[in-house]
Amino acid sequence: MDAPMRVEWTNCAADDLISIQDHIARDSHQYAVVVVDRIIHRVIQLESFPESGSIVPEYSREDIREIFVHSYRIIHQLLANEVRVLTVCHGANPLPQTPPEIR
Repeated sequence: MDAPMRVEWTNCAADDLISIQDHIARDSHQYAVVVVDRIIHRVIQLESFPESGSIVPEYSREDIREIFVHSYRIIHQLLANEVRVLTVCHGANPLPQTPPEIR
C-alpha cells in the first residue's frame, strides 16, 4: 500500500473555509460546524485517495480536480508528492479564470 499523500491547504482555501463557516453560522452555528467538519473530513480523504473527484471543467487540466461536499466545490491540485487545496467555493459561484495559488 502506498504511503498517504501530504495535503496542504493554501491560504486562499483556508480563508474560504473560515468564510463559509461565518456565512452559515449567521443562520445556524451548529450547521456551520457540521458543514466545515464534512469539508475537512473529505479533504483528509485525499491523503489516501488523491485522484478523487473529476477534472474541473473550467480549467480542463488533469492536475486540477474537484470534489463536492453539499453545495461546495473543493478545488485541489494533484502534484507529485502532495495535494494542494486551492479553493473551496459554493457551486453557484463562478471560479476565477486561473486557479488561485497554483503551482
